[in-house]
Amino acid sequence: MSVLKTLRESVAPELNHLYTNPPAEIPNGGGLDYGWHGREHALHAFLVARMFGAEAELCTGDFAVLSRFVPALSTLGKDEQHAWCSVNGVAPIDLSMTFRHLGQVPQLRSAIVGEGRNGDWNVSYAEDESVLDESIQDGNEIIFIEKKVHADSAAALVADPYVIIPPAKTDDATSWHALYGPSLYAKITLHCFRCASGAAKNLRHRLNRADAVAWIAANYTDAETQVLAKIK
Repeated sequence: MSVLKTLRESVAPELNHLYTNPPAEIPNGGGLDYGWHGREHALHAFLVARMFGAEAELCTGDFAVLSRFVPALSTLGKDEQHAWCSVNGVAPIDLSMTFRHLGQVPQLRSAIVGEGRNGDWNVSYAEDESVLDESIQDGNEIIFIEKKVHADSAAALVADPYVIIPPAKTDDATSWHALYGPSLYAKITLHCFRCASGAAKNLRHRLNRADAVAWIAANYTDAETQVLAKIK
């Protein structure tokens, strides 16, 4: 099985179970949280791809979802940018984006792995916003606009996942950081790799999110070393 197919069919569903929430309003007028946790998905996808020996890059930038069936979804003009990967030269690799919590709207067939048709959507990739000036047909379009390719090494990201994901909530005793520490992200990466390579079983059909995270935290010791050893 190719790395791209592995990310789409094995890694994405497990990460979605651990991370994806229904959209919710951010308190104090902060806008809408799409519930995707794009940066976490991108971090794990990048590391798992590297563990399989693929070339991978972490990218951040903007997206725009254009459809008369879906409310305006975009990071354009906002402080927070989205994140995804490039794997073996294919972009975008976005395992996080989903519309399944938006009700009766056009749906993706699967996690986004490259440009082109995906379910009811057409996915395209650009390196600047001029793509938005082009004539967009009356359809369902998802546009990714790359703004930065991150140079952080796998070792740096494993040592400090908060280089790419939102800072730890040190004042929240129920946060993953408070409960399990930053090593949890390497443990989730190792779990996804082992599921994808057939050495472990997925948890999404057996445990709810909280129990699955607790199980991963308790059962993958020395994950940082094992992740980096596999990459090297």
